Amino acid sequence: MDRAEIRSKVKQVIFQVTNIAPEKIGDTQSYTRELGLDSLSLMEIGVDVDYEFQLGLSDEAMRGLDSVDDTVALIERQLESKRAAAGERVA
Repeated sequence: MDRAEIRSKVKQVIFQVTNIAPEKIGDTQSYTRELGLDSLSLMEIGVDVDYEFQLGLSDEAMRGLDSVDDTVALIERQLESKRAAAGERVA
């Protein structure tokens, strides 16, 4: 899955939680300051992203997320870790 696909899915999750159209969600906009999301919405987005990508994220990992770019970077790191772990088990 490439970065554009991940970004698109993250924006779709945000839309499902907030009804903010994906095209209105900037990649670097702050979830709280610029999009006006509250902590409950952020938690729901985190849970939904975790489920969508099957990441097994901790609450701590999700706390530092403030933008789509932050979220995409975290997902990429987690997916890479999962691929590396799967490769190590196969070898």
